[in-house]
Amino acid sequence: RPSQHQHCIEMIFIRSINNRVALVCVDSVYIYETANGGFVKARLTIPDTSSQATSARSEEDADEESQAKEQTDQGFSCGNFSSCSSYFLAVSAKKELLAWKRSDAGKWDLFCQRSLARKCVQVQMCTTRNTAVVADRAGDVYAFELNQAAHSSGTLLLGRLSMALDMVIGEEDQFLAVCDRDEKIQVSRFPNCYNISTFCLGHTQFVSCLALLPNHPEVLVSGSGDGTVRVWCRDTGRQLHRLDLGTLVNRGEESEREPAVCRLAVLPSDDTLACLLDGTCDILLLRWEADCLRVVQRVEHCSPPRDVCFDEEGSLWVVGTDASNPVRLYSPATRPTQDIKSWQRMQLPEPGLGDASELPCWAAVLKDINQCLSEQLKGQQLPASTGSLATLYKQWFSNDSKYLEKKREREERLACAAKRPRVALSC
Repeated sequence: RPSQHQHCIEMIFIRSINNRVALVCVDSVYIYETANGGFVKARLTIPDTSSQATSARSEEDADEESQAKEQTDQGFSCGNFSSCSSYFLAVSAKKELLAWKRSDAGKWDLFCQRSLARKCVQVQMCTTRNTAVVADRAGDVYAFELNQAAHSSGTLLLGRLSMALDMVIGEEDQFLAVCDRDEKIQVSRFPNCYNISTFCLGHTQFVSCLALLPNHPEVLVSGSGDGTVRVWCRDTGRQLHRLDLGTLVNRGEESEREPAVCRLAVLPSDDTLACLLDGTCDILLLRWEADCLRVVQRVEHCSPPRDVCFDEEGSLWVVGTDASNPVRLYSPATRPTQDIKSWQRMQLPEPGLGDASELPCWAAVLKDINQCLSEQLKGQQLPASTGSLATLYKQWFSNDSKYLEKKREREERLACAAKRPRVALSC
């Protein structure tokens, strides 16, 4: 029987806001809060809601059901901090919306748990109201009032006929943008999302991720399977800039497609983005300035990264597949001759050089994160994310070519039969 971790280690990601970093791995969320040169760690887990009444079932049936649930009900599909960093929202593989709130004493308490109809691709919390917004794979977007009763259902904000891939909520909850597999980005007024502001059209493949720039709330950034990152005016849908990434990375000789953009992470205090491309080891750092998006640095990673995020100090956290240190940290430094930051990898001190209390705060957090991740993986290597977006490309089939091929084969058989010598039959 396959190990339970083989079904959930695919969804491992990292998030950060203010002085907090969250590592989401298997069935746990590890939240690190730094303060006064140290850190405090909290572990959030998926609550067990299975019924304890097993008297009506045989032990065999109960065991089989338990094994089946073990393979499918582990892990999280998405998660995010609130803008105030006091809430953490996540959606489990059980299709449940979970919301934790940090108390004044520093403890994270689960205060909301809702059932969802489908698996979700993104969850966000509003800035001006106590509302969680989730987008599912079917293209529907729901809003859940977190203060209401646990059995209350969500409010449908909008429905789509295509698979939703990402979602962002604008500054002060002014608008909601959703991207999908059909190359479209829809921008709607929030919370009355039936009022569509505009569509951002131009991508030739699925739109995999969206991002908002902190210093330019009027623009929207998107990444796609067509190998481009594009900047849009979110009010009019006009394309402001297009950056082709196909010529900037080594795709290999066998690749016929443009590299798909799988993640865009924004530096909170700047208009800098970290861009991940499916199947490549490079992390591209992009900067929006003077109405132009340009590459300011290419960070070479040992393996294709699975996820990235920036913290409040501008450090870049990267989740890779290295067995010993899957999470790496890159710290920014200003170049001497230019007012441009460059990111360099921070190395952990060698073992034996001082105790844990003497480590810098970032080193202590990084060391503990890698230890927690290794314990959760239980000796398994983190799988590479190469080709993880391959199923989103549309496959085109031509009935004419199949018909012509069969016709050619039939004509060849008839031609071969006509060339065979005929044998005269004697009476």
